Order: sequence, then structure tokens, then C-alpha cells
Amino acid sequence: MQLDQKFEVTKQRMTYKSMLSQTQAMLKIIWDNLSVSINQIYDWIEKDNAEKNVYMMEMDKINIRLDQEIKSFIQKMNEIINKIQSLIKIQTQQDEGDSKLKNEKINQLNILEGHCDIVNSVCISPNGTTLASGSWDNSIRLWDVKTGQQKAKLDGHSNSIISVCFSPDGTKIASGSDDKSIRLWDVKTGQQKAKLDGHSSSVNSVCFSPDGTSLASGSGDKSIRLWDVKTGQQKAKLDGHNGQVYSVCFSSDGISLASGSGDRSIRLWDVKTGQQKAKLDGHSNTVYSVCFSPDGTALASGSYDQSIRLWDVKIGQQKAKSDGHNNSVISVCFSPDGTTLASGSDDKSIRLWDVKTGQQKAKLDGHEYGVFAVCFSPDGTTLASGSRDCSIRLWGTKLHK
Repeated sequence: MQLDQKFEVTKQRMTYKSMLSQTQAMLKIIWDNLSVSINQIYDWIEKDNAEKNVYMMEMDKINIRLDQEIKSFIQKMNEIINKIQSLIKIQTQQDEGDSKLKNEKINQLNILEGHCDIVNSVCISPNGTTLASGSWDNSIRLWDVKTGQQKAKLDGHSNSIISVCFSPDGTKIASGSDDKSIRLWDVKTGQQKAKLDGHSSSVNSVCFSPDGTSLASGSGDKSIRLWDVKTGQQKAKLDGHNGQVYSVCFSSDGISLASGSGDRSIRLWDVKTGQQKAKLDGHSNTVYSVCFSPDGTALASGSYDQSIRLWDVKIGQQKAKSDGHNNSVISVCFSPDGTTLASGSDDKSIRLWDVKTGQQKAKLDGHEYGVFAVCFSPDGTTLASGSRDCSIRLWGTKLHK
């Protein structure tokens, strides 16, 4: 099935949510009307004693019929639920079979549970103490990295959170959502500071500039926008992509911005002028994630074509291609020292790659479903991952021989 999995699934999920919500509302209206009607009939029967027994007999028949219909409806619903549960059981058995060979080189430090839907984005604060997560349950949550305890829950978005990012000074969080808005939050108070409107479709990615004065956003409306963090005003709109923009990332010097898109291309932009500097072609399908190396000389990309590619930013050429994942690569992130690249995939695994050689260093298994986000801590000792299994996991990144 040739689907843009990451967002086709959420469309289907939202369709089901809408359908169930409408059904619930309709059932409530029907039940309320039925209750009123039945009570009115019983009131009328009590007043009309002449033919009371006749009407009571008719009502008994109606009650029996109603009871049968309700039981039949419940039975049909149970059959549907059982069918869904059997599919889950089959998938779980397949998952267990696929994960018999566990990688023992990386220690899993903690599992953070609280979200009730897919964890689409994770970001660790500049001081390494707090983790922010964004989920399809419409919430942002803040976690204590050391204890794994939830510190706060930020509500405000009316749809799925697709991207979260800490400001360089750690005082603010930016979030992008399926509700088409960007919001800025005060980390200390958990309060919303600003709402940035302008995109006409989902905001798939947000990224602060290194100096914290600007915010870049990539959207399903195919545009990239630059915002003034202080005023909340749009500074520029970068057009060029022919598909959804799934990822944006500033270079460490703040001069360049990279973007990855559903049009299969990566583009490099001059932040000051808003002009496109280069177009990097090579991926054969949607580019879900782009990440600059800490020194700004290289760019990593992950794609629906299951590959990871490294690019020389200066000349705009592909340096290396790493294969190993057997499903979409949805997130890539460099370690702070630039020697390791982490990748998260819909194949349920996280992999660590040697940037110099392009070889796989480790495979991290544990998530039950696809991994949608990976992020290193500032000191490089911890890796956070967010998954379709609704959990966040923390991993110690020291390799054990």
C-alpha cells in the first residue's frame, strides 16, 4: 500500500474520531427523544384508565423489541471489537517474532508513559534536565529526564502536536500542530505566551534559530515561514517546495536553513535573504527529517525510501548513503560531538551510525511500534525516542563491547 504513512494514518484516525463522536452525539439525541416519548406515553396511560391494560401490553411488546435491538447492537459492536483485538494479537505475535534478537550494546534507562496517543516529537532542554514531548493526544508534556516523572502538561492546541522545540536559552518551547497554529510556551509556568497564525495547513516542524530570535516552521501548505519570536510576527515566507514541508533545521551559525519535503527534495535557504541556495536531489520518496551536523558542514536526511543520506553542505552533493532500516526513516539527529547519527524508523528500531564510516554502530530495540522522533541530550550521554506505541524511552548512549 503506497501511503504517506505518517500523515495518512492520522487522517484515518481523525476520520474515525469524527465518526465515533458523531455517532455518540446521534445516539444521545435518539436516546433522549426516546426517553421523553416513553415517559409521555406512560403519563398518558395513567390518565386513561379505560384502556390501560391494552396500552400496557403494547408497551411491553415495545420494551421487548427495544431490548432485543439493544442486545443485537451490543453483540455487533463486540464482534467488531473482537476482530480488532484479533488483529492486534496477530501484530503483537509478529512483533515478538521480529524482535527475538535484541541488541545488548545500549542500556535503556527509562520508559516515560502518560501520553494516550502517538508521540510524534521529543526535544531535550539545553541544560539536559527536561524533556518536552508532543503527541497526537493534542498535548505537550514536560518530563524530568533524571526521574522520568511528568512535570507538566500543556494544553491549548485543538489537534495533534507534530513538533516541539526548546529555545536555545531553555525558557520557551515552540509547538507546531495539525490545528495549523504555532504556539510559544513559558517553560517555567507552563503558560502559553503567544499563538502564531499564518499557515493554511498542518505545521509539521518548528525550529529556533541558534540565537533564539527567530523561529522557522514547515507546513503541509508547502511553505516555510520565519517568525520574530519577540513580536510573534511573520518575517518571511519561503516558497519553492512542491509538496508538504515535513522538516526544517537551522545551521549552527544561523545563516542557513534546511528543509525536507514530500516532493522528495531537500532545499537549503539563505536565512537573511530568504532565497534558495541549493536543491539536493537523491531521495526517491518523501524526506521526513533533516538535521545539520554541529559544525554545519554536513546535513543528514531520513526518508520514506528507507535510506539515510549525508550531504556536503558546501558543494551540495551527497557524501554517503546508509541502508539498514526496512521501513520509513522518520527522524534523524546528530550527537553533539557530530560523530554519531541516530535514526528512528517505522520499522520500530532506532539505529546509531558512525558518521565518518557510515557504518551502523548499534540497533536499539524496545518500542512496540514505529519510532517517530529521536533526540540527543546536550551532553550526548542520553538519547530520547518517541513512538507510535505512545511511549517515550530514554537510552544511555555509551556502547558496551
